[in-house]
Amino acid sequence: MPVPVIVLNFGHSVLRTLEDYTNAASEIYRHYRQGQNVVAVTSAQGDQSDVLLAEARRIGPEGQAKNLPELIQLGERRSAALLALALERIGAPAFVRQARDLGLTAKGSSTEAELTGLDADQLHQDLKDHDIVVMPGYVAIGDKDRTVLLGQGGSDLTALFVADQIDSPALLLKDVDGVYARDPKQSGDSPERYSDISWDDMAKVAGPLVEPKALGFAKKHEQSFRIGRPGIPLYTTIGSKTGPLSAAPKFKKLRVAMMGCGVVGGGVFRRMKASPDKFEMVKIMVRDIEKYIDQGYSPDLLTTEFDDLAAAKPDIFIDVSGGIEPALSNTRAMIEAGVHVVSANKQAIAKGGRELINLAESKGVELLFSASAGGGMPVLEMCKREKGRITRVQALLNGTTNFMLGEISKGRSYEDALADAQEKGFAEADPSNDVNGADAGAKILLVALLGFDEEITIDDIHRDSIENFNPTEPPKGSIKRIATVWKDSNGFSSRLDLKDLSLNNFLAKAEGEEAHAVFDFDDGDQYRIRGKGAGRWPTTESVMADLFDISALNL
Repeated sequence: MPVPVIVLNFGHSVLRTLEDYTNAASEIYRHYRQGQNVVAVTSAQGDQSDVLLAEARRIGPEGQAKNLPELIQLGERRSAALLALALERIGAPAFVRQARDLGLTAKGSSTEAELTGLDADQLHQDLKDHDIVVMPGYVAIGDKDRTVLLGQGGSDLTALFVADQIDSPALLLKDVDGVYARDPKQSGDSPERYSDISWDDMAKVAGPLVEPKALGFAKKHEQSFRIGRPGIPLYTTIGSKTGPLSAAPKFKKLRVAMMGCGVVGGGVFRRMKASPDKFEMVKIMVRDIEKYIDQGYSPDLLTTEFDDLAAAKPDIFIDVSGGIEPALSNTRAMIEAGVHVVSANKQAIAKGGRELINLAESKGVELLFSASAGGGMPVLEMCKREKGRITRVQALLNGTTNFMLGEISKGRSYEDALADAQEKGFAEADPSNDVNGADAGAKILLVALLGFDEEITIDDIHRDSIENFNPTEPPKGSIKRIATVWKDSNGFSSRLDLKDLSLNNFLAKAEGEEAHAVFDFDDGDQYRIRGKGAGRWPTTESVMADLFDISALNL
C-alpha cells in the first residue's frame, strides 16, 4: 500500500520571519509523524519578491523582460532552502527539488504562464527516497527551456496543480485558520466561520485568501482543498458546497510546568516562547537555581521543589529529566491530579509501562512520550497507529551510537568517536546507557508495549555493547547496532545486535546521528521512516509536537 501524500503550501503571509520557518517545519513534521509523506511548496519570504522586482526595475529594460523570472525566482528558491534547513535542524528528512528537476512545465507569458505538466514519477521517487520534498512555488519551465512565473497566486496554483497531478489532498496555509464571514483581524465581535464553502462563494466572501487563478483551477478540475494556519489543526474545505456558519473556536492558553532544563529543556522553553497564544511556562524545576538565573531565566520561574510545580496548577507537565526516580513518581502524581504529561524520559516511562498508561486513561488525561524514542523519527507514533498489524520492527534506536559507529567505521578509535559525540551534544558526560544498550533497551520496551502490546523487562533483551569497540578489520559495509522486535509462531522476541550491513540496506544508509526504522506488516506491506535520533532540536521538536497535539484537544 503506497504511503499517503499531502501537499502543503506555505504562503508569504506565514513566512515573514526566520522564526516562521521553524513553525512551518513543525507543521510539516506534524503531518509526517501522522504517517504522511509531504510535498511542501513555498512562497518567497514576506516582501522578498517586491524587493527583487524593485531591483529589476532599477537595472533592467522597460516593458517585458525575458530574464526577469531568473531574478524573481530567487525569492522562492531561497525560501525553499530555508525551510529545508529548518527541517534538517529538527531531524526531519527533507530534499529540495526545483521546477526543472520535477518537470514542472508551463506555456505562455514569462510572467503569467499556465502550468502544463509535471513529472509525477520523479516526484513519487523523490518521496520514496526522502519522505519530504520541498519545492518553490510560482516558478515553472516554459518555452525554449526558460524560467517563467505563474503570476499572482502562483504558489497556491503550484500546490493545487501538483496535488491534482499526484491525486493527493492539498492544504494551503495562511495567517488565518479558515474562511470567515468577514476578516477576523478587523475590530469588533468575532465573525462566524465556515467549515465548508464552495469555490464560487469563496470568491465572493474571501477572495484575497486565494487568487482567482488558483481558485479557478480548483473549480475547473473539481478539486477540493483546505485552508488553515500552521500549528492549528482547524480548516475550511473549499469545494462544491457551502455549509452553515458556526461560531469561531476559542483557544485555551495552557499552563505548563517542566522538570529539567538542560539541552532539551532549554530548547522547549525557547520554542514555547514563540507560541505565547498557546502556552505559558509557569514553573521549572532545576537542581541549581543560580545557574539558570545566570543564563537569563527569571528567578520567579525556577524552583528546586516538585511541590512548587504542583502548586502552580499546570495543565501540562513536561519531564525532560533523566533517570527513573523521582521522575516516575512525579509523573504519577501529576496524572493523579488530572494533569496532562509530555515526557522525554524513556527510562521512567518504560518502567511505568502499561500501569502508567492505564492510569492516564482512567484519569482522562494525555500521556504522550514521542521524544522518549527515536528523536525526530516518529517510531512510537507508527507503533500506536499500526498496532495489531505489525509483525517486525527493525530500527536504529540510539543516534549516539549510530554516530559513534559511523566514526569508528571510518577508522577512528572508540575514544575519539565518543569524545566527538560528547562535544556535539549527542552523548552525555556518562555515556554508559548509550554504549551498553540500556538506552536502546528502554526504547525497545516502549516499541514492544505500543506496537505489540507486550510487557517485557530490560533483562529479556539480548544487548550487544559497543563499549571500547575497536574492530580489527575494516567493515565490509556499514556497522550498525540494530534493535529488532518481532512476533511470529514462536512468540515474541527482541534483540539489540551489532551487524555489518550491506551499504544498500536502508538501515545502513543512516548517517551520523540519523535513525532509520523498517516496519513489516501482516499483509506483506513494509513501511520505512527516518529522522535524526539524537540532538537538542530533534528531541525538542518531538516534545513540541506532543504539546501541540494536546493544545489541539483544547480548542
